[in-house]
Amino acid sequence: MCGINGYIQFDGARSQEELRRLVHGMNERIVHRGPDHEGLYADDRCALGMRRLAIIDLAGGLQPIWNETRTLMIVFNGEIYNFRALRKELEALGHRFQTQSDTEVILHGFESHGLAILQKLEGMFAFAIYNAEKGEWVLARDRIGEKPLYYCKTEKGFLFGSELKSLMATGLVPRELDMAACSTFFQLTYIPAPRTIFQAVRKLEPATALVLDGEGNLNFHAYWSLAPNITDERIQDYDECKRRLREALFHSVEQRMISDVPLGAFLSGGFDSSIIVGIMAAIAPQKVDTFTIGFDEKGYDESQLAAIVAKRHHTNHTLLRLKWEHVLSCVDRVLENLDEPFGDSSLVATYAVSAQARQFVKVVLTGDAGDELFAGYNKYLAGFYGCRYKRLPKFLRKSLIEKMLQFIPQDCGWVRKAQKVVRSAELSDYRRSVYLMSLGFKQQDLQSLLHGFQPDSLDFLRRQYDYLKNADPQTRSQFVDLKTVLEGDMLPKVDRASMLASLETRVPLLDSAVVQLAYQIPTLFKINGNQRKIILKDTFRDMLPPELFSAPKHGFEVPVGQWLRGPYREKLLHYASPDVIEAQGLFDGETIRRAVNDHLSGRASLFSELWAFFVFQNWFERTISC
Repeated sequence: MCGINGYIQFDGARSQEELRRLVHGMNERIVHRGPDHEGLYADDRCALGMRRLAIIDLAGGLQPIWNETRTLMIVFNGEIYNFRALRKELEALGHRFQTQSDTEVILHGFESHGLAILQKLEGMFAFAIYNAEKGEWVLARDRIGEKPLYYCKTEKGFLFGSELKSLMATGLVPRELDMAACSTFFQLTYIPAPRTIFQAVRKLEPATALVLDGEGNLNFHAYWSLAPNITDERIQDYDECKRRLREALFHSVEQRMISDVPLGAFLSGGFDSSIIVGIMAAIAPQKVDTFTIGFDEKGYDESQLAAIVAKRHHTNHTLLRLKWEHVLSCVDRVLENLDEPFGDSSLVATYAVSAQARQFVKVVLTGDAGDELFAGYNKYLAGFYGCRYKRLPKFLRKSLIEKMLQFIPQDCGWVRKAQKVVRSAELSDYRRSVYLMSLGFKQQDLQSLLHGFQPDSLDFLRRQYDYLKNADPQTRSQFVDLKTVLEGDMLPKVDRASMLASLETRVPLLDSAVVQLAYQIPTLFKINGNQRKIILKDTFRDMLPPELFSAPKHGFEVPVGQWLRGPYREKLLHYASPDVIEAQGLFDGETIRRAVNDHLSGRASLFSELWAFFVFQNWFERTISC
């Protein structure tokens, strides 16, 4: 597992030694520090390298790797879970391997199949292959976007890397903000592919290959997607859905448990991670190592449920009990290592638990993606409760309930949920979906807050929503979350936090067979009324303690609203001060100070919006103002 970087020059102006220093400097900017080695290659046209975190590859996986004829070369970041089966196929075709690594399997697979090898790969990856005969480069990213890959084309060359900061460290990339990306960030609190915070840099989209030809032209190839009419292939037999789901997830977990380093699992106490642990325990010949984060505050703590699951499956269970003071102490380290603004505050807690787990294991399996695939989010119930709300007499809704909600303290979780139901009740299915996924400022507020705000910055969500042309609104909303929330928020959160702790995470629910199957399962098998994840819970009921079924759903929340009123109050006021705002020229000072004062006084609970502002200002101060 490694971070990769590369620079391909067009004009031949830099010597080999200059290229070597350039890519070495890019690698030095990679935040993920590991105890192992760094590979580096340079000639008179290109320089590329990788930095190891931990040796997850089997023996001999030192990169870059060439084929026998030295016509193809690869640098690779990630894991290919079916590499052994692919290797056997390639050996039958006459390929001979120098190493036992999955990296070389990709290289020989490309040698035989070209871009078609991408359809055979099961895993998380970002890689670059150089074809010396054609003078061509191929970059590719995995299906859902578990591993990041940034790129930038300038007049003099082409840069790529696992981290944005390594590209910026070269001094070759202009630091001009992309205002469409800023507009997206302040609404969603993250920036999904292909945009980045900088105009000149893009993220390669998931399930996409980029070909840089010898003339410097960029060509993009989508190698995988769900069929637009996949919901026409729905499996109507409930027991058949259960059988196929159990079989697919067992196979996925088994593949992801292949490792020659210590491996465990995150166990949150929710359904998804509990199912993954249950499958691991059924497969593993020895006890599974599980890790749970616990908090003293009951509203945030699920450690008791996790302990029940661990006991049921006889795991070696470690409770990592953290105080908020400890999590708070991680904030600066997390923020100073962000490539670009990222406003999901649970990133901090994810890093804290990753750093603790790394003391015991190098790889963990997680339960991520269950909510997106099997309808687990609370927001998916907004339509159900909205319909019930609209049945109430209008005078009761307008004269009593809506007015009452304006005066109840918004720090109460149930009040925020009620407000979301009320405010989205009259919206169309699509508008409700966008409203509920926009955790930052609403569009009408940003129009006065952000100079240069681009109101069409979320138009790509409409295209995603309409992609599954025959699907019901619930499935369409889940597809938008798969394409945007997972790629832009959930997966980067876990990847950034775990990589910062030198820990590898693997996501069994994102196996391509599981994803494909999830869209062939009828919506009513997933969500009905206020019941969520119906078939997932039912399929693995034998692995789930009954206590889980009566427990409320928790998110991995962090009390940033309290932090902004407490330890970060002065810094927040500084970021909103007239001097700072005027020097930046990005925000309307009066609007942001009004929002800050409303939150600090308790008149409003704007913790998500203001945490996004806080994170952006912190990033801007370190990256642009310095």
